[in-house]
Amino acid sequence: MHINRRLFIAGSAVAATAARAATTSAQGATPAQRQVIDMAAGYVEAHRRHWGLPAMGLVLVAGDRQFLVQSGSRDFAGTQPLAGDELWQIGSISKSFVAAIILMLEAEGKVQLGDELGRHLPEARLPGVASGGPFTLRGLLDHTTGLPDFAPAFAADGSRLWRGFPAGSHWHYSNTGYDLVGKAIERIEGKPLWQVIEERIAKPLGMAATRGAIQWRDRARFPASFAPLRPDLPVVRPMPLAPAPWVDASLGAGSVASTLTDMARWLRYLIAVGAGQGAPLLPDALAAAWLARPVPQDADGKDLYGLGLMHRSDDGRALLHHTGGMVSFSSSFHVDAAAGTGAFASCAVGGLGYRPRLITLWATHALRAAAEGKAIPNPPPLEAPFPDAAKLAGTYTDGADSLTVDAGMTISHAGRSAPLQHSGGPAFVTAHPALAEWPLVAVRQGEAIVALDHGRRRFVKAGANAPLGDTPAELLPLQGWYQSDDPWSGGFAIVARGTRLWLNGSDPLIGLTREEWKPAEPEWSPERLRFTAYVDGVPQIALLSGRVYERRDR
Repeated sequence: MHINRRLFIAGSAVAATAARAATTSAQGATPAQRQVIDMAAGYVEAHRRHWGLPAMGLVLVAGDRQFLVQSGSRDFAGTQPLAGDELWQIGSISKSFVAAIILMLEAEGKVQLGDELGRHLPEARLPGVASGGPFTLRGLLDHTTGLPDFAPAFAADGSRLWRGFPAGSHWHYSNTGYDLVGKAIERIEGKPLWQVIEERIAKPLGMAATRGAIQWRDRARFPASFAPLRPDLPVVRPMPLAPAPWVDASLGAGSVASTLTDMARWLRYLIAVGAGQGAPLLPDALAAAWLARPVPQDADGKDLYGLGLMHRSDDGRALLHHTGGMVSFSSSFHVDAAAGTGAFASCAVGGLGYRPRLITLWATHALRAAAEGKAIPNPPPLEAPFPDAAKLAGTYTDGADSLTVDAGMTISHAGRSAPLQHSGGPAFVTAHPALAEWPLVAVRQGEAIVALDHGRRRFVKAGANAPLGDTPAELLPLQGWYQSDDPWSGGFAIVARGTRLWLNGSDPLIGLTREEWKPAEPEWSPERLRFTAYVDGVPQIALLSGRVYERRDR
Protein backbone atom coordinates (compact mmCIF):
# COMPACT_ATOMS: atom_id res chain seq x y z
CA MET A 1 0.00 0.00 0.00
CA HIS A 2 1.67 3.19 -1.20
CA ILE A 3 0.72 6.57 0.20
CA ASN A 4 1.76 9.84 -1.34
CA ARG A 5 2.97 11.93 1.57
CA ARG A 6 1.34 15.33 1.36
CA LEU A 7 3.97 18.04 1.69
CA PHE A 8 3.53 21.74 2.40
CA ILE A 9 5.10 23.71 -0.43
CA ALA A 10 6.56 27.12 -1.11
CA GLY A 11 8.61 28.71 -3.83
CA SER A 12 9.26 27.70 -7.41
CA ALA A 13 10.38 24.60 -9.22
CA VAL A 14 14.02 23.63 -9.39
CA ALA A 15 15.56 24.56 -12.66
CA ALA A 16 18.83 26.01 -11.47
CA THR A 17 19.86 23.09 -9.29
CA ALA A 18 19.60 20.59 -12.09
CA ALA A 19 22.16 22.44 -14.17
CA ARG A 20 25.18 22.07 -11.90
CA ALA A 21 27.54 19.29 -13.07
CA ALA A 22 29.01 16.54 -10.92
CA THR A 23 32.36 16.96 -9.19
CA THR A 24 34.55 14.12 -7.96
CA SER A 25 37.23 13.47 -5.38
CA ALA A 26 39.54 10.64 -6.44
CA GLN A 27 42.74 11.06 -4.48
CA GLY A 28 44.70 7.80 -4.40
CA ALA A 29 42.51 6.10 -6.99
CA THR A 30 43.99 3.52 -9.32
CA PRO A 31 43.36 3.97 -13.06
CA ALA A 32 40.58 1.38 -12.88
CA GLN A 33 39.02 3.09 -9.88
CA ARG A 34 39.31 6.43 -11.68
CA GLN A 35 37.28 4.89 -14.50
CA VAL A 36 34.60 3.79 -12.03
CA ILE A 37 34.49 7.27 -10.48
CA ASP A 38 34.09 8.95 -13.88
CA MET A 39 31.37 6.50 -14.90
CA ALA A 40 29.66 7.03 -11.54
CA ALA A 41 29.65 10.80 -12.09
CA GLY A 42 27.96 10.33 -15.46
CA TYR A 43 25.45 7.88 -13.98
CA VAL A 44 24.58 10.27 -11.15
CA GLU A 45 23.97 13.02 -13.71
CA ALA A 46 21.77 10.71 -15.75
CA HIS A 47 19.65 9.92 -12.69
CA ARG A 48 19.33 13.59 -11.84
CA ARG A 49 18.15 14.47 -15.35
CA HIS A 50 15.79 11.50 -15.55
CA TRP A 51 14.10 12.19 -12.21
CA GLY A 52 14.65 15.95 -11.94
CA LEU A 53 16.67 15.53 -8.74
CA PRO A 54 18.06 18.73 -7.18
CA ALA A 55 21.24 17.39 -5.55
CA MET A 56 22.92 14.06 -4.95
CA GLY A 57 25.97 12.84 -3.04
CA LEU A 58 27.69 9.49 -3.54
CA VAL A 59 30.59 7.91 -1.67
CA LEU A 60 32.43 4.86 -3.01
CA VAL A 61 34.36 2.57 -0.68
CA ALA A 62 37.12 0.22 -1.82
CA GLY A 63 39.17 -1.16 1.07
CA ASP A 64 40.66 1.78 2.97
CA ARG A 65 40.00 4.21 0.14
CA GLN A 66 36.94 6.36 -0.44
CA PHE A 67 35.90 8.56 -3.33
CA LEU A 68 33.20 11.22 -3.56
CA VAL A 69 30.84 12.15 -6.37
CA GLN A 70 28.68 15.23 -5.83
CA SER A 71 26.18 16.94 -8.07
CA GLY A 72 23.75 19.81 -7.65
CA SER A 73 23.57 22.72 -5.24
CA ARG A 74 23.25 23.11 -1.49
CA ASP A 75 20.97 26.18 -1.68
CA PHE A 76 17.49 26.75 -3.06
CA ALA A 77 18.72 29.34 -5.58
CA GLY A 78 21.09 26.83 -7.15
CA THR A 79 24.15 29.07 -6.77
CA GLN A 80 26.24 27.21 -4.15
CA PRO A 81 27.94 23.94 -5.09
CA LEU A 82 27.97 21.05 -2.64
CA ALA A 83 30.98 21.36 -0.36
CA GLY A 84 31.29 17.73 0.75
CA ASP A 85 30.48 18.36 4.41
CA GLU A 86 26.70 18.36 4.04
CA LEU A 87 24.45 16.24 6.21
CA TRP A 88 22.14 13.81 4.41
CA GLN A 89 19.10 12.18 5.97
CA ILE A 90 19.70 8.43 5.65
CA GLY A 91 16.16 7.41 6.60
CA SER A 92 15.59 3.72 7.25
CA ILE A 93 19.26 2.91 6.86
CA SER A 94 19.19 4.04 10.51
CA LYS A 95 17.55 0.68 11.30
CA SER A 96 20.94 -1.01 11.03
CA PHE A 97 22.21 1.40 13.72
CA VAL A 98 19.30 0.48 16.01
CA ALA A 99 19.91 -3.24 15.48
CA ALA A 100 23.62 -2.78 16.27
CA ILE A 101 22.72 -1.03 19.53
CA ILE A 102 20.47 -3.91 20.59
CA LEU A 103 23.33 -6.33 19.88
CA MET A 104 25.67 -4.13 21.95
CA LEU A 105 23.18 -4.20 24.82
CA GLU A 106 22.98 -7.97 24.50
CA ALA A 107 26.77 -8.19 24.74
CA GLU A 108 26.52 -6.24 28.00
CA GLY A 109 23.83 -8.52 29.40
CA LYS A 110 21.16 -5.81 29.42
CA VAL A 111 18.86 -7.50 26.88
CA GLN A 112 18.48 -10.66 24.86
CA LEU A 113 17.13 -10.80 21.34
CA GLY A 114 14.48 -13.22 22.54
CA ASP A 115 13.16 -10.81 25.18
CA GLU A 116 9.52 -9.79 24.96
CA LEU A 117 9.21 -6.09 24.23
CA GLY A 118 6.92 -5.74 27.25
CA ARG A 119 9.83 -6.61 29.55
CA HIS A 120 11.54 -3.38 28.55
CA LEU A 121 8.58 -1.28 27.41
CA PRO A 122 5.45 -2.32 29.30
CA GLU A 123 3.58 0.73 28.00
CA ALA A 124 3.42 -0.77 24.51
CA ARG A 125 -0.20 -1.53 23.60
CA LEU A 126 0.34 -4.85 21.80
CA PRO A 127 -2.05 -7.73 21.06
CA GLY A 128 -1.91 -10.61 23.49
CA VAL A 129 0.27 -13.65 22.87
CA ALA A 130 -2.84 -15.67 22.12
CA SER A 131 -3.46 -13.50 19.06
CA GLY A 132 -0.50 -14.89 17.15
CA GLY A 133 2.73 -15.25 19.08
CA PRO A 134 5.30 -13.20 20.95
CA PHE A 135 6.65 -9.72 20.29
CA THR A 136 10.36 -10.30 20.75
CA LEU A 137 13.08 -7.75 20.13
CA ARG A 138 14.40 -9.96 17.35
CA GLY A 139 10.97 -10.26 15.78
CA LEU A 140 10.57 -6.50 15.77
CA LEU A 141 14.04 -6.03 14.27
CA ASP A 142 13.26 -8.69 11.61
CA HIS A 143 9.76 -7.28 10.85
CA THR A 144 8.21 -10.68 11.65
CA THR A 145 5.71 -9.75 14.38
CA GLY A 146 2.83 -8.94 12.03
CA LEU A 147 2.63 -5.25 12.98
CA PRO A 148 1.54 -2.67 10.40
CA ASP A 149 4.01 -0.26 8.87
CA PHE A 150 2.45 3.14 9.46
CA ALA A 151 0.50 2.77 12.69
CA PRO A 152 1.42 5.14 15.54
CA ALA A 153 3.41 3.26 18.16
CA PHE A 154 1.33 4.94 20.88
CA ALA A 155 -2.22 5.77 19.81
CA ALA A 156 -3.70 8.97 21.20
CA ASP A 157 -6.83 7.11 22.30
CA GLY A 158 -4.84 4.36 24.00
CA SER A 159 -6.09 1.69 21.58
CA ARG A 160 -4.08 -1.43 20.94
CA LEU A 161 -2.10 -2.21 17.84
CA TRP A 162 -3.07 -5.23 15.72
CA ARG A 163 -1.25 -7.81 13.65
CA GLY A 164 -1.84 -9.21 10.19
CA PHE A 165 -0.17 -12.61 10.59
CA PRO A 166 1.21 -14.92 13.30
CA ALA A 167 4.71 -14.08 14.46
CA GLY A 168 7.43 -15.55 12.28
CA SER A 169 5.27 -16.62 9.33
CA HIS A 170 6.33 -13.69 7.11
CA TRP A 171 8.11 -10.43 7.37
CA HIS A 172 6.27 -7.22 6.62
CA TYR A 173 8.15 -3.95 6.80
CA SER A 174 7.13 -2.10 9.95
CA ASN A 175 8.42 1.32 10.96
CA THR A 176 6.09 0.99 13.92
CA GLY A 177 8.10 -1.96 15.25
CA TYR A 178 11.38 -0.05 15.07
CA ASP A 179 9.85 2.98 16.78
CA LEU A 180 8.89 0.68 19.65
CA VAL A 181 12.42 -0.75 19.82
CA GLY A 182 13.79 2.81 19.85
CA LYS A 183 11.63 3.63 22.88
CA ALA A 184 12.82 0.46 24.60
CA ILE A 185 16.44 1.52 24.05
CA GLU A 186 15.69 4.89 25.62
CA ARG A 187 14.18 3.14 28.64
CA ILE A 188 17.14 0.76 29.01
CA GLU A 189 19.81 3.44 28.57
CA GLY A 190 18.03 6.25 30.39
CA LYS A 191 18.72 8.80 27.65
CA PRO A 192 17.30 9.88 24.27
CA LEU A 193 17.82 7.54 21.32
CA TRP A 194 19.75 10.17 19.36
CA GLN A 195 22.27 10.43 22.19
CA VAL A 196 22.65 6.64 22.36
CA ILE A 197 23.31 6.50 18.60
CA GLU A 198 25.93 9.22 18.79
CA GLU A 199 27.67 7.74 21.84
CA ARG A 200 27.51 4.06 20.93
CA ILE A 201 27.84 4.16 17.12
CA ALA A 202 29.13 7.49 15.85
CA LYS A 203 31.84 8.21 18.42
CA PRO A 204 33.58 4.78 18.42
CA LEU A 205 33.62 4.67 14.61
CA GLY A 206 34.93 8.21 14.24
CA MET A 207 31.70 9.47 12.66
CA ALA A 208 32.13 12.87 14.30
CA ALA A 209 29.70 14.74 12.05
CA THR A 210 26.85 12.23 12.37
CA ARG A 211 23.70 13.20 14.23
CA GLY A 212 21.28 10.74 15.82
CA ALA A 213 18.23 12.93 15.10
CA ILE A 214 16.98 15.45 12.52
CA GLN A 215 16.89 18.79 14.32
CA TRP A 216 16.32 22.44 13.44
CA ARG A 217 19.65 23.45 14.93
CA ASP A 218 21.45 21.55 12.16
CA ARG A 219 19.25 22.84 9.31
CA ALA A 220 21.99 24.93 7.68
CA ARG A 221 24.19 21.84 7.35
CA PHE A 222 21.79 20.08 4.99
CA PRO A 223 21.49 20.74 1.26
CA ALA A 224 18.28 22.45 0.24
CA SER A 225 15.66 19.77 -0.15
CA PHE A 226 12.63 19.44 -2.38
CA ALA A 227 9.34 17.58 -2.79
CA PRO A 228 6.67 17.33 -5.52
CA LEU A 229 4.83 20.55 -6.31
CA ARG A 230 1.64 18.45 -6.72
CA PRO A 231 1.93 15.50 -4.31
CA ASP A 232 -1.73 14.69 -4.95
CA LEU A 233 -0.89 13.55 -8.50
CA PRO A 234 0.80 10.33 -9.61
CA VAL A 235 4.55 10.76 -10.03
CA VAL A 236 5.58 11.45 -13.62
CA ARG A 237 9.28 11.81 -14.38
CA PRO A 238 10.55 14.50 -14.16
CA MET A 239 8.12 15.98 -11.65
CA PRO A 240 7.90 19.72 -10.93
CA LEU A 241 9.38 20.27 -7.47
CA ALA A 242 9.15 22.86 -4.75
CA PRO A 243 11.03 23.44 -1.48
CA ALA A 244 10.08 20.75 1.02
CA PRO A 245 9.01 21.32 4.61
CA TRP A 246 11.49 20.83 7.40
CA VAL A 247 10.49 18.04 9.79
CA ASP A 248 12.33 17.22 13.00
CA ALA A 249 12.59 13.49 13.69
CA SER A 250 13.96 11.32 16.48
CA LEU A 251 12.57 7.82 16.00
CA GLY A 252 13.91 4.30 15.88
CA ALA A 253 12.51 3.83 12.37
CA GLY A 254 14.95 6.31 10.84
CA SER A 255 16.29 9.65 12.03
CA VAL A 256 20.07 9.57 11.51
CA ALA A 257 21.77 12.33 9.53
CA SER A 258 25.30 11.81 8.29
CA THR A 259 27.93 13.01 5.85
CA LEU A 260 29.28 11.06 2.92
CA THR A 261 32.63 10.46 4.62
CA ASP A 262 30.98 9.34 7.84
CA MET A 263 28.79 6.90 5.91
CA ALA A 264 31.96 5.51 4.34
CA ARG A 265 33.04 4.60 7.88
CA TRP A 266 29.71 2.82 8.46
CA LEU A 267 30.11 0.85 5.23
CA ARG A 268 33.63 -0.18 6.25
CA TYR A 269 32.24 -1.36 9.56
CA LEU A 270 29.61 -3.49 7.80
CA ILE A 271 32.37 -4.90 5.57
CA ALA A 272 34.25 -5.88 8.74
CA VAL A 273 31.09 -7.42 10.20
CA GLY A 274 30.73 -9.46 7.02
CA ALA A 275 34.19 -10.86 7.74
CA GLY A 276 33.15 -11.72 11.30
CA GLN A 277 34.97 -8.80 12.92
CA GLY A 278 32.86 -6.79 15.37
CA ALA A 279 35.34 -4.36 16.93
CA PRO A 280 35.01 -1.65 18.14
CA LEU A 281 31.25 -2.12 18.66
CA LEU A 282 30.66 -5.86 19.08
CA PRO A 283 32.37 -9.10 20.03
CA ASP A 284 33.21 -11.13 16.95
CA ALA A 285 30.66 -13.81 17.86
CA LEU A 286 27.81 -11.30 17.88
CA ALA A 287 29.08 -9.73 14.65
CA ALA A 288 28.79 -13.13 12.98
CA ALA A 289 25.37 -13.71 14.56
CA TRP A 290 24.14 -10.35 13.22
CA LEU A 291 24.18 -11.70 9.66
CA ALA A 292 23.44 -15.35 10.35
CA ARG A 293 19.63 -15.63 10.26
CA PRO A 294 17.92 -13.38 7.69
CA VAL A 295 14.24 -14.18 7.18
CA PRO A 296 12.60 -14.78 3.76
CA GLN A 297 9.48 -12.76 3.07
CA ASP A 298 7.79 -15.39 0.90
CA ALA A 299 8.27 -18.98 -0.19
CA ASP A 300 10.57 -17.93 -3.06
CA GLY A 301 13.20 -16.93 -0.48
CA LYS A 302 14.47 -14.00 -2.54
CA ASP A 303 13.78 -11.04 -0.24
CA LEU A 304 15.68 -11.65 3.00
CA TYR A 305 15.70 -9.32 6.00
CA GLY A 306 17.46 -9.63 9.32
CA LEU A 307 18.30 -7.21 12.13
CA GLY A 308 18.11 -3.98 10.16
CA LEU A 309 19.70 -5.26 6.94
CA MET A 310 18.45 -6.56 3.60
CA HIS A 311 20.35 -9.56 2.27
CA ARG A 312 20.49 -9.82 -1.51
CA SER A 313 22.12 -12.20 -3.93
CA ASP A 314 23.12 -10.34 -7.08
CA ASP A 315 25.35 -11.62 -9.86
CA GLY A 316 26.21 -14.51 -7.58
CA ARG A 317 27.38 -12.19 -4.79
CA ALA A 318 26.02 -11.89 -1.26
CA LEU A 319 25.24 -8.23 -0.62
CA LEU A 320 24.02 -6.19 2.32
CA HIS A 321 21.59 -3.45 1.38
CA HIS A 322 19.06 -0.94 2.64
CA THR A 323 17.31 2.17 1.42
CA GLY A 324 15.85 5.11 3.29
CA GLY A 325 13.15 7.65 2.53
CA MET A 326 12.34 10.80 4.46
CA VAL A 327 9.99 13.66 3.73
CA SER A 328 12.68 15.37 1.68
CA PHE A 329 15.59 12.90 1.26
CA SER A 330 16.08 9.47 -0.32
CA SER A 331 19.10 7.22 0.25
CA SER A 332 20.56 3.79 -0.49
CA PHE A 333 23.62 1.68 0.27
CA HIS A 334 25.08 -1.64 -0.89
CA VAL A 335 28.01 -3.55 0.57
CA ASP A 336 29.89 -6.53 -0.88
CA ALA A 337 31.71 -7.59 2.28
CA ALA A 338 33.73 -10.34 0.59
CA ALA A 339 35.09 -7.89 -1.97
CA GLY A 340 35.55 -5.05 0.53
CA THR A 341 33.50 -2.65 -1.61
CA GLY A 342 30.41 -0.57 -1.02
CA ALA A 343 28.58 2.61 -1.92
CA PHE A 344 26.17 5.04 -0.27
CA ALA A 345 24.11 7.66 -2.09
CA SER A 346 21.55 10.24 -1.02
CA CYS A 347 19.54 12.86 -2.86
CA ALA A 348 17.77 15.92 -1.50
CA VAL A 349 14.27 15.07 -2.64
CA GLY A 350 11.40 13.08 -1.17
CA GLY A 351 7.93 12.01 -2.21
CA LEU A 352 8.93 10.65 -5.63
CA GLY A 353 9.17 6.98 -4.68
CA TYR A 354 12.77 7.16 -5.88
CA ARG A 355 15.75 5.51 -4.22
CA PRO A 356 19.29 5.64 -5.68
CA ARG A 357 19.64 1.85 -5.35
CA LEU A 358 20.67 1.32 -8.98
CA ILE A 359 23.61 3.66 -8.43
CA THR A 360 24.87 2.01 -5.24
CA LEU A 361 24.36 -1.53 -6.59
CA TRP A 362 26.26 -0.85 -9.81
CA ALA A 363 29.04 1.07 -8.03
CA THR A 364 29.60 -1.81 -5.60
CA HIS A 365 29.95 -4.28 -8.48
CA ALA A 366 32.11 -1.90 -10.52
CA LEU A 367 34.56 -1.36 -7.67
CA ARG A 368 34.90 -5.12 -7.24
CA ALA A 369 35.61 -5.50 -10.97
CA ALA A 370 38.25 -2.77 -10.71
CA ALA A 371 39.93 -4.58 -7.80
CA GLU A 372 39.91 -7.88 -9.69
CA GLY A 373 41.31 -6.39 -12.90
CA LYS A 374 38.14 -7.16 -14.83
CA ALA A 375 36.27 -4.98 -17.33
CA ILE A 376 34.14 -2.36 -15.61
CA PRO A 377 30.45 -3.16 -16.26
CA ASN A 378 28.29 -0.50 -17.83
CA PRO A 379 25.65 0.98 -15.52
CA PRO A 380 22.19 -0.55 -16.00
CA PRO A 381 19.42 1.40 -17.73
CA LEU A 382 17.66 3.90 -15.52
CA GLU A 383 14.48 1.90 -16.00
CA ALA A 384 13.62 -1.30 -17.78
CA PRO A 385 11.41 -0.94 -20.86
CA PHE A 386 7.90 -2.29 -20.49
CA PRO A 387 8.15 -5.77 -22.05
CA ASP A 388 4.53 -5.90 -23.22
CA ALA A 389 4.42 -2.57 -25.05
CA ALA A 390 3.11 -4.29 -28.17
CA LYS A 391 0.26 -5.86 -26.16
CA LEU A 392 -0.55 -2.47 -24.63
CA ALA A 393 -0.77 -0.72 -28.00
CA GLY A 394 -4.23 -0.11 -29.38
CA THR A 395 -7.32 2.11 -29.28
CA TYR A 396 -9.48 2.12 -26.15
CA THR A 397 -12.92 3.60 -25.48
CA ASP A 398 -15.26 4.01 -22.53
CA GLY A 399 -18.22 4.64 -24.81
CA ALA A 400 -17.87 8.42 -24.70
CA ASP A 401 -14.15 9.12 -25.09
CA SER A 402 -11.31 7.21 -26.66
CA LEU A 403 -7.56 7.09 -26.28
CA THR A 404 -4.77 5.44 -28.24
CA VAL A 405 -1.48 3.94 -27.11
CA ASP A 406 1.21 3.16 -29.67
CA ALA A 407 4.05 0.65 -29.40
CA GLY A 408 6.43 3.48 -28.55
CA MET A 409 4.49 4.09 -25.30
CA THR A 410 2.88 7.35 -26.42
CA ILE A 411 -0.70 7.97 -25.37
CA SER A 412 -3.03 10.18 -27.43
CA HIS A 413 -6.35 11.63 -26.31
CA ALA A 414 -8.47 14.62 -27.34
CA GLY A 415 -5.98 15.73 -29.98
CA ARG A 416 -2.94 15.72 -27.65
CA SER A 417 -0.17 13.20 -27.09
CA ALA A 418 2.25 12.53 -24.22
CA PRO A 419 4.67 9.79 -23.15
CA LEU A 420 3.24 6.93 -21.10
CA GLN A 421 5.51 5.78 -18.27
CA HIS A 422 5.40 2.38 -16.61
CA SER A 423 5.26 2.92 -12.83
CA GLY A 424 5.31 -0.74 -11.76
CA GLY A 425 2.97 -3.72 -11.94
CA PRO A 426 -0.10 -2.95 -14.05
CA ALA A 427 0.08 0.83 -13.52
CA PHE A 428 1.12 3.58 -15.94
CA VAL A 429 1.27 7.35 -15.59
CA THR A 430 1.35 10.27 -17.97
CA ALA A 431 1.61 14.04 -17.95
CA HIS A 432 -1.21 14.30 -20.49
CA PRO A 433 -3.39 17.03 -18.92
CA ALA A 434 -6.62 15.06 -19.28
CA LEU A 435 -5.16 11.87 -17.83
CA ALA A 436 -2.67 13.07 -15.19
CA GLU A 437 -4.96 12.83 -12.13
CA TRP A 438 -5.03 9.03 -11.99
CA PRO A 439 -2.75 6.19 -13.01
CA LEU A 440 -3.86 4.05 -15.92
CA VAL A 441 -4.18 0.44 -14.80
CA ALA A 442 -3.88 -2.35 -17.37
CA VAL A 443 -6.56 -5.06 -17.22
CA ARG A 444 -5.51 -8.47 -18.54
CA GLN A 445 -7.41 -11.49 -19.78
CA GLY A 446 -4.79 -14.19 -19.82
CA GLU A 447 -1.75 -12.62 -21.47
CA ALA A 448 -3.78 -10.05 -23.43
CA ILE A 449 -4.25 -6.45 -22.23
CA VAL A 450 -7.93 -5.72 -22.84
CA ALA A 451 -8.64 -2.47 -21.00
CA LEU A 452 -7.18 0.53 -19.18
CA ASP A 453 -8.83 1.70 -15.96
CA HIS A 454 -8.57 5.39 -15.09
CA GLY A 455 -10.24 6.70 -11.94
CA ARG A 456 -13.82 5.45 -12.10
CA ARG A 457 -13.64 4.85 -15.85
CA ARG A 458 -12.70 1.81 -17.93
CA PHE A 459 -11.41 2.22 -21.46
CA VAL A 460 -11.87 -1.08 -23.31
CA LYS A 461 -9.57 -2.01 -26.21
CA ALA A 462 -11.20 -2.26 -29.62
CA GLY A 463 -12.41 -5.81 -30.22
CA ALA A 464 -12.22 -6.83 -26.56
CA ASN A 465 -15.07 -7.67 -24.18
CA ALA A 466 -14.22 -6.37 -20.71
CA PRO A 467 -17.26 -4.75 -19.08
CA LEU A 468 -16.55 -2.92 -15.84
CA GLY A 469 -19.74 -3.76 -14.04
CA ASP A 470 -21.89 -1.54 -11.89
CA THR A 471 -20.57 -0.08 -8.66
CA PRO A 472 -22.63 -1.02 -5.57
CA ALA A 473 -24.37 2.02 -4.15
CA GLU A 474 -22.86 1.50 -0.70
CA LEU A 475 -19.33 2.07 -2.08
CA LEU A 476 -20.02 5.44 -3.65
CA PRO A 477 -20.03 7.51 -0.41
CA LEU A 478 -16.58 6.16 0.50
CA GLN A 479 -14.96 7.83 -2.50
CA GLY A 480 -12.96 10.98 -1.95
CA TRP A 481 -9.66 12.58 -1.04
CA TYR A 482 -8.48 12.02 2.53
CA GLN A 483 -5.81 14.33 3.88
CA SER A 484 -3.53 14.68 6.88
CA ASP A 485 -1.67 17.90 7.56
CA ASP A 486 1.19 15.85 8.98
CA PRO A 487 3.91 15.89 6.28
CA TRP A 488 4.75 12.28 7.11
CA SER A 489 1.25 11.05 6.50
CA GLY A 490 0.27 12.92 3.36
CA GLY A 491 -2.98 12.10 1.68
CA PHE A 492 -4.65 9.52 -0.50
CA ALA A 493 -7.61 9.09 -2.79
CA ILE A 494 -10.28 6.40 -2.68
CA VAL A 495 -12.12 5.57 -5.88
CA ALA A 496 -14.95 3.09 -6.44
CA ARG A 497 -14.47 1.31 -9.74
CA GLY A 498 -16.59 -1.64 -10.69
CA THR A 499 -17.31 -3.71 -7.61
CA ARG A 500 -14.18 -2.67 -5.69
CA LEU A 501 -12.54 0.18 -3.86
CA TRP A 502 -9.12 1.29 -5.07
CA LEU A 503 -6.47 3.19 -3.16
CA ASN A 504 -5.13 6.02 -5.33
CA GLY A 505 -6.86 4.43 -8.29
CA SER A 506 -4.38 1.55 -8.63
CA ASP A 507 -4.23 -0.60 -5.47
CA PRO A 508 -7.28 -2.83 -4.93
CA LEU A 509 -8.82 -3.11 -1.46
CA ILE A 510 -10.76 -5.95 0.14
CA GLY A 511 -13.71 -5.19 2.40
CA LEU A 512 -13.61 -6.87 5.81
CA THR A 513 -16.73 -4.96 6.84
CA ARG A 514 -18.46 -1.94 5.32
CA GLU A 515 -16.21 0.29 7.39
CA GLU A 516 -12.94 -1.68 7.41
CA TRP A 517 -10.77 -2.59 4.41
CA LYS A 518 -7.33 -4.05 3.71
CA PRO A 519 -4.97 -4.29 0.72
CA ALA A 520 -5.64 -7.18 -1.62
CA GLU A 521 -1.90 -7.92 -1.86
CA PRO A 522 -0.23 -9.38 -0.02
CA GLU A 523 -3.06 -11.37 1.47
CA TRP A 524 -1.38 -11.26 4.91
CA SER A 525 -0.86 -7.48 4.94
CA PRO A 526 -1.51 -5.99 8.39
CA GLU A 527 -2.45 -2.57 7.03
CA ARG A 528 -6.05 -1.51 7.68
CA LEU A 529 -8.29 1.26 6.36
CA ARG A 530 -11.36 2.20 8.41
CA PHE A 531 -14.00 4.81 7.57
CA THR A 532 -15.71 6.65 10.42
CA ALA A 533 -17.42 9.89 11.49
CA TYR A 534 -20.31 9.58 9.02
CA VAL A 535 -22.41 12.63 8.13
CA ASP A 536 -25.46 11.93 5.97
CA GLY A 537 -23.98 8.55 5.14
CA VAL A 538 -20.61 9.96 4.02
CA PRO A 539 -17.46 9.27 6.10
CA GLN A 540 -15.58 12.38 7.18
CA ILE A 541 -12.53 10.55 8.53
CA ALA A 542 -10.46 7.61 7.30
CA LEU A 543 -8.06 5.84 9.64
CA LEU A 544 -5.21 4.34 7.67
CA SER A 545 -3.44 1.96 10.01
CA GLY A 546 -4.43 4.17 12.92
CA ARG A 547 -3.41 7.51 11.36
CA VAL A 548 -6.16 10.10 11.01
CA TYR A 549 -7.05 11.52 7.59
CA GLU A 550 -9.85 14.05 7.12
CA ARG A 551 -12.07 14.03 4.07
CA ARG A 552 -11.31 16.98 1.81
CA ASP A 553 -13.32 17.93 -1.25
CA ARG A 554 -11.28 18.29 -4.43
